[in-house]
Amino acid sequence: MSLASASSPSVSLERGNYRMRAPRPRPPPFVLPDKGPPIVQHRVNRNLALLLLALALACMSCFASAYYLFATRWDFHPASLPYPLANPTSKANVSDTARQPEKYLAYLPHSGFHNQRIAFENALVLSRILRRTLLVPPIRLGNRPIRYVEFHTLSRHHELSGKEGLSHCPRVPVYLSRPPECLQYFESSYAPWDWLVDLSPVIAKQSLFLRPNMSLAWVRAKFNLELSDMYTLADDSPYSFRFLDTPEDGTSSNAKYLKNINIADLAAVNQSFLQLGTLFGTSRLRLRNPDNMVIHQSIRRSMILINSDLTRAADRIALSFKHTYLGLHLRLGDGPFQQKVQNTTKTTWWKVLKICELERNLLIYPTTPTCSDPVSQVPLEVPVLPNLFNGKCRFQRHTGERYQSLNIPLYIATDLKGVEVNPFLSIFPKTFPCVFFLQDFLPEIAPLERIKSPYDDVNLMPFLLPFVDSLVAGKAMGFVGTEGSTFSKFVNEILWASSHTNRIQVV
Repeated sequence: MSLASASSPSVSLERGNYRMRAPRPRPPPFVLPDKGPPIVQHRVNRNLALLLLALALACMSCFASAYYLFATRWDFHPASLPYPLANPTSKANVSDTARQPEKYLAYLPHSGFHNQRIAFENALVLSRILRRTLLVPPIRLGNRPIRYVEFHTLSRHHELSGKEGLSHCPRVPVYLSRPPECLQYFESSYAPWDWLVDLSPVIAKQSLFLRPNMSLAWVRAKFNLELSDMYTLADDSPYSFRFLDTPEDGTSSNAKYLKNINIADLAAVNQSFLQLGTLFGTSRLRLRNPDNMVIHQSIRRSMILINSDLTRAADRIALSFKHTYLGLHLRLGDGPFQQKVQNTTKTTWWKVLKICELERNLLIYPTTPTCSDPVSQVPLEVPVLPNLFNGKCRFQRHTGERYQSLNIPLYIATDLKGVEVNPFLSIFPKTFPCVFFLQDFLPEIAPLERIKSPYDDVNLMPFLLPFVDSLVAGKAMGFVGTEGSTFSKFVNEILWASSHTNRIQVV
């Protein structure tokens, strides 16, 4: 055996070499240090407990601070109102002062503005006849009106639609996402009636109280009412009740209304609070007493829009036409009006043209009615309309002598979208080259952007544009409306009639 093999721990065999390696050295076992005396160990545990307690308190303080900052992140109060009220007294009129003791009358409004207006007119008449103070609800404006449902459900809808507890919503910065409770906050708003119309002639003859909300609990607390002090006439359909000021006779029946109620029976109600449901409907009150009819007419005349911001914008638009223009209202965008678009556009077009011969010569529609058709029974005598407008028109003016009258500006108020490209409106610019819409007068309506509701601080401009439309149409030399539209009827019978004596409108 060689020296190399003798010094190796391996063993040589005939079929190979096998090495035997020495085991790896292992570290000595870990020995826990001595815990020390019991007193020292107790002190360590106490210090750890105090540290954990301090951390817990700090954590709770952080959460409390974060919650406070989250809850009050929009809660600030500016030194002054950030917006001008169109009527400086509007906010003050939403007061909590009431005359006691008195008898009160309340009702439930619903639907769009003009339905609310008609209900308000009827409520004013009833409260005057019954000698009760009318609790006047605010006007609800917006794209989501409260539709009519039976009395108790409608009352509940009003309770749930209030904006109490949501005052932080209008103060959410634009760079933050709105909280869930604020998602629909800006889709509707409220305005007091005396902000829009002149109620001073009404207030001079009867007592009104502008209620800030529709909460029945608020009414009971405000006027200290018990359930025994309240009389409710609940309806279960929009035409449950009609109110008569004379005894029923053969002429008092009406197929629309289910039951007639004599106003004298309402006057006999002893309870201090009389709650009615819907009062919408131009035939809701059947008045035969001459004094009551005078009351109704005077109240209707008081519904003229007098808000200075709205009238100023409308005056500027009318002035741009030199006050020589025609007004047209087309309601085509919803409900049954949407189903009669073509018929409505043709009907109103023919009425604006005035004479069948002119309509035939234009040949825009291949099939046209004859003068014997009911829809085209309009005066053949066309009044001489002076045209002082020399501004820019959408299309080239007519040069033919017989078509000169068609160059007069035509202002169209409509609820249709995309008026520039809407095919249902194409007949009007083809006939009247100087056709205009509200969107053509952005500088004139720009001041409305500053107006906010005194109730909820919501910007009112999107909800005020239909009022400007109605005022401009009411200032026209002649007006044509949509049959069955409360908007058209309001413009024709109130706004237009109050501004003109020689009527040339066809409705």
